[in-house]
Amino acid sequence: MHITKLALRDFRNFEALTLEDLNPGINVFAGRNAMGKTNLLEAVNYLSCARSFRGAPDAKLIRDGQAFAGIFAQYAADSHRGKIEIGILGEGKRSVRLNGLPVRKISELMGALNSIVFAPEDLRIIKEAPSLRRRMMDMELCKISPGYYRSLQSYSLALKSKNKLLKNPRADAGVLSAYSEQMAAYGEQMIEERAAFVEQLNACTARFYHNLQGVSEGIEIRYKCSAEVENARESLLAKMQANAAREREMGVCLTGPHREDLEILINRRDSKIYASQGQQRTAMLAIRLASLEVAQAQTGEAPVLLLDDVFSELDRRRRESLMEIVSGNQVFITCTDMEGMKEFAGASYFSVEEATVRRQ
Repeated sequence: MHITKLALRDFRNFEALTLEDLNPGINVFAGRNAMGKTNLLEAVNYLSCARSFRGAPDAKLIRDGQAFAGIFAQYAADSHRGKIEIGILGEGKRSVRLNGLPVRKISELMGALNSIVFAPEDLRIIKEAPSLRRRMMDMELCKISPGYYRSLQSYSLALKSKNKLLKNPRADAGVLSAYSEQMAAYGEQMIEERAAFVEQLNACTARFYHNLQGVSEGIEIRYKCSAEVENARESLLAKMQANAAREREMGVCLTGPHREDLEILINRRDSKIYASQGQQRTAMLAIRLASLEVAQAQTGEAPVLLLDDVFSELDRRRRESLMEIVSGNQVFITCTDMEGMKEFAGASYFSVEEATVRRQ
């Protein structure tokens, strides 16, 4: 899968941009910091999931002083060609059209034009709270499994309702139990897909990490599940019942997929504590590459790979290894030094200066 045309209107710092005949292989965007390179990748990824990979609210994506932002793309997959048009109106309002037809639910957009992002802030996924690791897992699963997206949405609604009810000291036990049953049903589906995803991710990540790091270090991703995977619904319900009194006391639901985590181990030690920053960066890059391979195996289409300022931290051997891994994919690369990127045969090069993009 690759993007053939991309157009932006009043997105972040871009007033108007149209890029045509994009390279189905490597596209390099070079320029100083704060010129708009990452904003460009953010727009491409928004086409996949209608959400900023930087966690920004929609209102922040609209250029200052404007009422809305627009993103348009034409793309070519192995089996078809398509187009996506998104209008961002702010305050949670947007319009989405896929091949000219309105998209009523974001689940209908998922999978149409998939992309995987690696950005410097990905190090936070290893270093900081479990919520970031859950978000990474949820985002990648949503883009390859519409069923997972629906289960996550339904689970989140039931969780929100139960948490609201738990704040009422006189909350009806029967209603709380009903919400618990809903959460267990949707949670079972989430847990099954999370477990399968992590199993696939593990094998791919180990291979990519070895290729990139060039040493015999082992890496492992462990899914710290909130229930027994083989008997998730009953296990979740039993834990919720056991925690019922404590949940009432604390006013919050304490059990379920919303409390889970991923443990990333390097040489059997927690990378959050013991790994160097270089090891952490390589681990996250390997995980992103593994997510790309899992997505391609699941959907039959290779996602677009977005690499934000990754090459400045890699030596020549790792750069060559990375480009060998991603050969055959469409790749968008941002960097500050164009000269250091001239080694990529067949690549297209663009300069980015104050939200103006010029082909070199």
